[in-house]
Amino acid sequence: MSSLVWRITPLVLLALLAAALWRVPDVPAAEVRYLRIAAGPTGTLGFQTGTVLAGVLSRPPGLPPCRPGEACGVPGLVALAQSLPVQGDITAAVAGGQVDTGIATADAVHAARCPAEPNAKPANLTLLGDLYGETLHVLVRPGLDITTVEGLKGRRVAIGKAASADRRLADRLLTAHGLRRRDVRAQELAGDDALAALAEGKVDALFRIAAVPDPKVAELAAAQKVVLLPVTGEAAGRLSALHPFSGPGKIPAGTYGEAGAVETLDQPVVWIAGPDLPATLAGPMAQALSAKPNRDLLKAGDTIPLALEQPVPARPVAPLHPGAAAAYGRDPVAMPCQQVRAR
Repeated sequence: MSSLVWRITPLVLLALLAAALWRVPDVPAAEVRYLRIAAGPTGTLGFQTGTVLAGVLSRPPGLPPCRPGEACGVPGLVALAQSLPVQGDITAAVAGGQVDTGIATADAVHAARCPAEPNAKPANLTLLGDLYGETLHVLVRPGLDITTVEGLKGRRVAIGKAASADRRLADRLLTAHGLRRRDVRAQELAGDDALAALAEGKVDALFRIAAVPDPKVAELAAAQKVVLLPVTGEAAGRLSALHPFSGPGKIPAGTYGEAGAVETLDQPVVWIAGPDLPATLAGPMAQALSAKPNRDLLKAGDTIPLALEQPVPARPVAPLHPGAAAAYGRDPVAMPCQQVRAR
């Protein structure tokens, strides 16, 4: 999706609303319900998804009834995507009622619901559905003869800053493979800094969760500066018990240069709601998200990797909103809170 699309989409929605009310002047203003969807920074996949989702959900008053088999939003709803800079800001804003809903990674939702700090208050978040998946990438420098995560013992590993999502992932992944943080030469690097350090030979490995294909990983692969390790077997099962992965995943062969298929794990990116979203609205929104014509529209193009056939969570990272649970016919129970502190 081009930058022009996400800039003009909110304007188009407002124009549709204005036109509809102009054609039908007797529509009461109370029938219009505005909904904000908090997402990541503009230009990111999360914000692009929020913008497309807002367009799918919106159905301003005055538009003709939906015809069977066509994409159609929630009657009377006008949704808009709102950019927030970091995942923690999104979960906090939704839990605090500053915005109605948000798009966040499962790990960010789990961290907000299950804070590591003893006196921290758990965030009151519910789940409206899964949107798309991100994939665990375990990246190592070529030429080190490392074929498993266990082989990282004694190596320089980027683990992120204390209390960060990167640190949580690193601790959980090491623990699942029988390693402690002190078993590796930990480097407090993450994101682009970690990737740059790997390319320059300053670290030997890093852990990254991103939608496939990840352009930054593809760039390293094209320069033959990275090898991907699998995460499978009993270690994968232990890791799934510690981190809110949805289940096994695969990086297809040829995704990153000549590398073959890599077995790993997937993490969902989810649509969350706060405590004040009424079930009478959450239910129709969940139905709109699960309707095949709308999902076909969401999957259109190459920007949003919406590979899920249905948004019903296989492993809910938060309790399903009562309205969504009723729409999906599912139990609202979420995965339990667990914490790992590698030493």
